Amino acid sequence: MKDIDKDIEFSKYYRLITPNEIDIDREDIFYRDKYNDIINYLKIMLTNHEESIVQSYDKFIQPKGAILINIMSGTDIDDYLKLISKKYYLNFYELNQKEIIKAPEEFIINITSILESLPRIKDIEEMNKNSEISQQGGSKTEKNRIKGIILINQENFPNIKLKERNFLEHFIISFKNKKEIIKNGLILIWINNNIKEIEINSRLIFEAFDLFIKIPLLDKIERESIFRSFSEKNPKIVFDIKTLVDLTKKWESRDINHLIKIAIFKHYLNSELNDVSNEITHILKDLIESGEFIPSISSEIQLNPGNDSKNQNYDTKNPEILHKSIISDIQNQSISDFMLNQLYENAASQKYTELLIILDKLNKKEILEENDLIILSKYPFILNDNPQKAQINLEKAKKKIEQIKQAFGK
Repeated sequence: MKDIDKDIEFSKYYRLITPNEIDIDREDIFYRDKYNDIINYLKIMLTNHEESIVQSYDKFIQPKGAILINIMSGTDIDDYLKLISKKYYLNFYELNQKEIIKAPEEFIINITSILESLPRIKDIEEMNKNSEISQQGGSKTEKNRIKGIILINQENFPNIKLKERNFLEHFIISFKNKKEIIKNGLILIWINNNIKEIEINSRLIFEAFDLFIKIPLLDKIERESIFRSFSEKNPKIVFDIKTLVDLTKKWESRDINHLIKIAIFKHYLNSELNDVSNEITHILKDLIESGEFIPSISSEIQLNPGNDSKNQNYDTKNPEILHKSIISDIQNQSISDFMLNQLYENAASQKYTELLIILDKLNKKEILEENDLIILSKYPFILNDNPQKAQINLEKAKKKIEQIKQAFGK
C-alpha cells in the first residue's frame, strides 16, 4: 500500500504522453546523420531479448536501458524522440518542470525511486494494453517488451544542484548500480547541453549509461539546407540564404525556424513596405544584430555572426586600425543590387539622419564614436560603397519611401 501511495505521489513529477497524443510528422524534423546512433540503439532495445544479438554477448554486455546524449540547446531532438515513440507505439514520459522547480532538492533525492515508479502505475499500463498488443503482434511477453521512453532534458533544469553536485553527477552516483529501467521495460534518454559536466563525470558515465552519443553542431551546409527548405515551402517569402547562413554560425534548427517566423511577423506589421516586397533579409539581419532575437547557443561558444570560415584578429587597442579592419571585411562581402536597395530603404526609414552624419565623418576620415559604431553595426552594408555614393543611395531610398507613403495616402 505504501508503494502505491508513493507511486501516486511521484506521478506529479512527470507527464505521460501516449502515442496517440503525439502530433509530429517526419517533415517536422531536421534529420542529421548522428540521429542514426539513437535509432539503432533503440531498435536493439526494442527487440525481444531472446532474438537480440546483444544476448550472444551477455557476459560482457548487460544493457541498462539508458543513453546519454550531448547536444547543443535549440535543437529538435525532443520532437525526434517523440516521433520515435509514435512510430513504435511507446509511452513517452517527460519531466514536469512546473512541479519540480517548486522543490528541486526533494525531486533529486528521490530521482531513482521516481524513475522506477513509472511502470508500476497500473492504470497507465491498462490504458494502452490493447493497442500495444495489437501493434506488437501479441506474441511478446510482458516481461521483455519495452513499453516506453523516459526523457530527461537538462536544458529545462539548468540550475538544479544538490550541495556541490550537479544534476547529472547526482543521478550517475545514485543510479549506477541499478538496472530497473530496462527490467521494467523502459528506456531512459538523458539530454545534456554542457559538455564540461560530462567531462567531469567521464569516469562514471558508463556505470549508468550504455552509450554516450555526441551530436555535433549544424555545419554551414546543414544550416543552408534548413533555410532553403523553408524557402521552397514558402515561396512568397524572400530572403538571401547566403547572408543568413553566414549570420547564424553555431545556431541550431529550432532557433533558425523561430527567427524566420518572427521576421515574417514583423514584416507584416510594417504595412508601408509590405505591399511593395516580401523581402525580409533586412529584418532577419536586424533581429540578429540588434539582439532582439537571442539564440539558445551558450555564451561560451557564441562568436561574432558572419565569421563562419575564418578567425579575425583585430588590434582592439588601436581604434583606427580596428575601424579599418572592420570596414575592409564588410567591403569584401558581396550583396546583390536588389538586396542592397531593400537594405538602404530600411536604413533610411529607421536612422536616416544618424547615418548621414556617420557617412560625413567617414568621408572626412574622422574616427567614429562608440554610438556611431553601434548604429553602423545594424547597417554594415553601407560600407560596401564609398561614403559619397552611400550618401546618394541613402537619399534615393528616403525619397522612394516618401513616394510610397504618398501613393498609399500616408
